Amino acid sequence: MPTSGLREKPKQTLRIVAIILSVLWAALIFGLSSIPGSGFPPHPDFLNTVAHFFLYAIFAVLVTLALHSPKRALWKTALIAIVICSLYGASDEFHQQFTGRHCDVMDWLVDTIAALVGSAATIWFISSRKVKSSRAKDAQKKSG
Repeated sequence: MPTSGLREKPKQTLRIVAIILSVLWAALIFGLSSIPGSGFPPHPDFLNTVAHFFLYAIFAVLVTLALHSPKRALWKTALIAIVICSLYGASDEFHQQFTGRHCDVMDWLVDTIAALVGSAATIWFISSRKVKSSRAKDAQKKSG
């Protein structure tokens, strides 16, 4: 039975939305890292780590969804997303030097680990949906 392409439109729409949200999230990260160190109230160091982790895990989810394509292996999509997020994290740390803050390799490491976690979680979710869909099709074939 030929496919009508109607199932492809929601996937393309999701990808376009993910691209837009990725760019907006990157802008949010840039905006936050543009705030001088004196612009933040005193806080424990672990809150900085949690904030970096949260920001970059979400960034990785969005970038992974934006890059996802049925033509590319999921592990390649994840690897590309992790590299993009890690490089963005490095550029973010470099940028902070010009705002009266310091470049911190540990922050970049947290950014990269968060990107790994966010991308892996997204790939796991996509894979589980594919398996679920495949099992549903198999069950439908057996009952039909």
